[in-house]
Amino acid sequence: MAGDITVSERILYHLSNYVKHEDKYESPFDVTQDGISQACAISRAHAAIELKKLKAAGIVDERLAHVRRGKTRRKVYFLTFSGKSKAADVLQYVKNNGIVPGVDASKVTPELPQKAKGAKRSTPLPTLRGFYGRDRELASVKESLSSGRSRILSIRGIAGIGKTTLAAKACSELSGYRIFWYSAKPWDSPKSLSDALGIFFLDNGAKKLSAFLSSGKSGLSELSFLLNEELSENGYLFVFDDIDVASGLGDFLKMFRHSSGSAKMMVTSESQPIFYEPSDVVAKNEVMEMELEGLDKQAALELLRSRGIEGSVAEELARVTNGHPLSLEMVTQPGQIEAKYQVSKFFEDKFYSGLGESEKALLQLSSVFQKPFPTDAIPKELRQARKGSMLREVMPGRFEIHSSLRGSVYDLMTKEERIKWHSSAADYYLRCGDQQERLYHLIRANRLLEAEMTMARQGEELLSVGNIQRLWAVLSDFVPSKPKYAQAVNLLKARTASLVGEYDSALSLLEKGASEVGGAVRADALIEMGKIKSKQGDLKIALKLFTEALEQAGNSPALRARALRGLGVVENKIGDYSKAQELLERSAVDSMSAMDSKGMLLAHMELGNVFIGRGMYEKAIEHFSKCAVGFGPVELANVYINMGIACAYLNRTQEAKLNLENAVRLADETGQPRTKAYALTSLSEVMIRTGSIESAKELCFSALAILTEIDDKLAVSAAYANLGLAERTSGNYAASEEYLRESISTLAGMEVPRSLGLRKMEYGLMLKESGQLKRSLEMLEDSRNLLASIHANDLVARIDRELLDLRK
Repeated sequence: MAGDITVSERILYHLSNYVKHEDKYESPFDVTQDGISQACAISRAHAAIELKKLKAAGIVDERLAHVRRGKTRRKVYFLTFSGKSKAADVLQYVKNNGIVPGVDASKVTPELPQKAKGAKRSTPLPTLRGFYGRDRELASVKESLSSGRSRILSIRGIAGIGKTTLAAKACSELSGYRIFWYSAKPWDSPKSLSDALGIFFLDNGAKKLSAFLSSGKSGLSELSFLLNEELSENGYLFVFDDIDVASGLGDFLKMFRHSSGSAKMMVTSESQPIFYEPSDVVAKNEVMEMELEGLDKQAALELLRSRGIEGSVAEELARVTNGHPLSLEMVTQPGQIEAKYQVSKFFEDKFYSGLGESEKALLQLSSVFQKPFPTDAIPKELRQARKGSMLREVMPGRFEIHSSLRGSVYDLMTKEERIKWHSSAADYYLRCGDQQERLYHLIRANRLLEAEMTMARQGEELLSVGNIQRLWAVLSDFVPSKPKYAQAVNLLKARTASLVGEYDSALSLLEKGASEVGGAVRADALIEMGKIKSKQGDLKIALKLFTEALEQAGNSPALRARALRGLGVVENKIGDYSKAQELLERSAVDSMSAMDSKGMLLAHMELGNVFIGRGMYEKAIEHFSKCAVGFGPVELANVYINMGIACAYLNRTQEAKLNLENAVRLADETGQPRTKAYALTSLSEVMIRTGSIESAKELCFSALAILTEIDDKLAVSAAYANLGLAERTSGNYAASEEYLRESISTLAGMEVPRSLGLRKMEYGLMLKESGQLKRSLEMLEDSRNLLASIHANDLVARIDRELLDLRK
C-alpha cells in the first residue's frame, strides 16, 4: 500500500530516478514541483511543503534551471549526497517489503494547469516617448531579472532622471512574464492596490486569489498563503513605480515581498523604499539596488538632436545637466544663453526654491565636493538638515549630491558662497590628511599661498596617493606667484604632466629648469626630461640627459640616486643587463645614504625588471614583493604589472591574471593612463595563453585607444604584437602578419635591440607556422643578430633551435 511510506519518502523514491540529470543544462519537467506533485499523487501545495522540509534537512537541493520545452527557468529539485543515501534505503525498504510506493512517473505531463494555458496577460505599460542610451543599465536590469540571485530590483534616482522610462523599456523587451505595473500615488492604500491586483489575477485565471483580493477582507496572513500558492512558479513580475510616495503601502508590500514565491519585483523610487532594509541588500543579497545617473554624453546629444538642438548649444547643455533627461526635455530655446537659463530655472524651481536656508546651505556645500564625504565634513549647524535633504548615502556613512544636481547648484551660488564652501572643504581635508583634495579646494577658495606651500612641501605625497589625472586637472592652469615656491611648483606640475602622458607640457616646464646654470634645479629638470625620453623610446637622448644630471648632482646622494636609476632603466631597455644592474645597485646605495626609502624601493623594483630580462623570474618576484609593502597606490600599480609579467613567464597564469587585473584597477583609480595601457597589454598576453582570444584582442584595442593619446612607441609596438599573437593563435595568419609588421614599423629609428629582436622573432615564428619558411628563416636570422648583440642568450638559444629545424 502507498500509505506504508510517507509522502517525503515517495518524493525521494521519485527523485532517485533522475540522478543522471543533475549536472545537465536542461532538466526534465518531472523534477519541478508540478512534476513531483503529479508523480506522487499529491497537491502542488503539499509537494511544496514537503520539498521545503527536505531542503531544510539537506536531503534535496533546489535550483533554477531550464526545463524542456519551457520558456522560463523554473525551480527543480535533485537529491543531495545525503539524500541519495536515504533514497537508497527507501528503495531497499520498498523492495524488501513488497510495497506499492504510490509513485507513477507516467502520470507526469508537462501541460500547465488550465489557468496557465491561456495567453499571459500583463497590465498596460507606460507609453515611451523616446528612449536614448542606457544600454548598460538596460542590460543590468535584464540580467537581474533573469538571474536567481536577487528577487527584488530597486531602481533609485532623483526626480526626472528616467527611472520609469528605464523600467518600462526593460519590461517591453521581456518575454515569458506576466507583468503587473502599478504607478503609486501618495493617497494609495492597501485597498486600492488589492483591487488592482485582483483584476490582474482574474485576467490570468487565478480566480480564488482574485476573489479574495476583491472581497475587501483584510487578513494579510490568509492573503499571504494564497499568494505563495499562486506565485511559486508562474513567471510573474510585479513593478511598483514611484513606490516611495505611497507610505500607506509599507506593511502590505512587506507581506507581499515575503509571499511572492519565485516571482520577481521591480521598484522605482527617489529614496529608500520602506518595505526592505539595507541589510537585505548587503548581507542577505535579496535586493539589488541600482542608482540611476544621467544619460551619457552621446545619449544626451541624441535626445537634444531629436528636439532640433545641436552643435555647441547641445554640447553645453549635456555638460551642465550631466545628462538629466527631464531637464533636457524642458529646453525650448535654441540659443546657448537662453537654453542654459531654462535649465538653471528648471533645477531651481524643481529642487531648490522650496528648501529652507539650512537645506540650501547643505546642498551648496555638497556641490563643491568632488567625491563622497562623511558627516564630519558638514559643519555642526548643518548636520540636522541632512535628514531631510536630497543628499544620498552612496556607502555607509558617506554622502554626495546627485551628479545631475551638482552643476546647477554650483552655478546658482555667488562667488563669495563658492569661496566659503571650498574653504570649509579645504579645512576638512586638512583635518583628515587628504592633501590632493585639500589642494583643489585651497585653489578654488583663492587661498593661493597655502596652495603653493602645499605643492612645495607635499609634492611626493601628492604624487603617491590620489588620482594623478585629477591632480593634473588642478595643476595644469595654476601659475605660481611666489618666487620662493615657483621652482618646486613647476617641477611638481612637470612630473604630474609626465605621469598622465602630457609630455609636451612637461618638457616645456622642464626646459626652463634645465636652462639654469647648475645645481639641484638643473639636475632635477634633466632627470625628469630623461625619464620622458626613456618612455618615448629616445634612449640615446635619455642616456645623455641622465649622464648630464649625474654630473650636476655633485655631492647630493639623493640626486645621484635618481640619475643612476634613470641610467639603469635605459640600459635595461637596451638589453645591457650587467650594466643596468650595476647602476641600479649604486642607486640603491645612494638612496640609503640620503635616507630616501622610496628611492631605494624604486631601485629594487627596477632591479626586478632586470632579473625578468635575465630570466630570473623568482628573484624578480622577490624584489617586487619587498617593494609592494612600502609603496603607495600610484607606484603599486607598476608593481602589480611587473609581478604579473614575472608570474606569466613562470606559467603561474591565474596569479599573473590577478596581478594584472589589480594593476588595471589601480591605474584607473589613480588616474594613470599609460600604466593602465601597459597593464592591459600584458593582461592580453595572459588571456591568449588561456584561450580567451576575443577578450585578449579587446584588451589590446583598449590599450591602443589610450596609447594613441600618448607618445609611447614601445607600448604601441607591444600591443600590436599581442594582436598579432592573438590572430596567429586563431589561425588568421594574414591578420597576424599585418599586426606584426605594424609592431615592427612602430620601432623604426629607435635603438631598442631587445624589443625589435622580440618583435622579429614573433614575426618569424608566425611565418614558419603559416608555411612561409624562406621568409621565416630571414626574419629569425635578423632577430638572432639583434638579440645576440645584447647577449640575450636564452632567446638566442630558442631561435637557434628554430633555425636548425628550418635548415633541415
